[in-house]
Amino acid sequence: MLTEADRTTLARAGITNIDRLASAAAAFLRAHPIYEAPPVTNALSVAEETFLRDAGARGVGSWSDDSAADNVAVIAGEFAQMVTTAFSQKEVADLVGVSASRIRQKLEASELYAVRTTGGRVCPRFQFGPGGTLPGLEAVLRAMRPEAHPVAVQRFFMDVHPDLESETLNRALSPHEWLLTGHPPEAVIVLAREV
Repeated sequence: MLTEADRTTLARAGITNIDRLASAAAAFLRAHPIYEAPPVTNALSVAEETFLRDAGARGVGSWSDDSAADNVAVIAGEFAQMVTTAFSQKEVADLVGVSASRIRQKLEASELYAVRTTGGRVCPRFQFGPGGTLPGLEAVLRAMRPEAHPVAVQRFFMDVHPDLESETLNRALSPHEWLLTGHPPEAVIVLAREV
């Protein structure tokens, strides 16, 4: 059962329709039945297990149906959040100041990242800034493997990366921040090849 704090948190993220969120999570699980995967044998060292546990990983070192379900819920929830807050193609056209047909062309050319939903393709927000697409986005997207999981792509853009240390801002940045603040895209392109 959702608490009022849960609803407030979701609303701050732009998610006000819980049924739509649950529907997107269910659609993701139908398309990617990761919960059906057999347990993986443990091939981690004690130090690796400790590191992962300290970082918040659940179910490290042993198989647990509860931990597996929690991990599936996290991934499905991230996917659902990404889809429910994504821009429609018309919204992207308005944001970047081009026609909807031009956006479809950019999607076909992989110059924009899109996720297929039951309602069509939508464009996750991680690839945009206030004035449109991130500088260097097309080159970064070309460097990524086409089969990269959508949640991995979103995490790549939004998580701070230690290799993206900004001398100007005196801290490490996420690829999204790096590109948005005008840093050269080459460093992000190198990292994108690993996604």
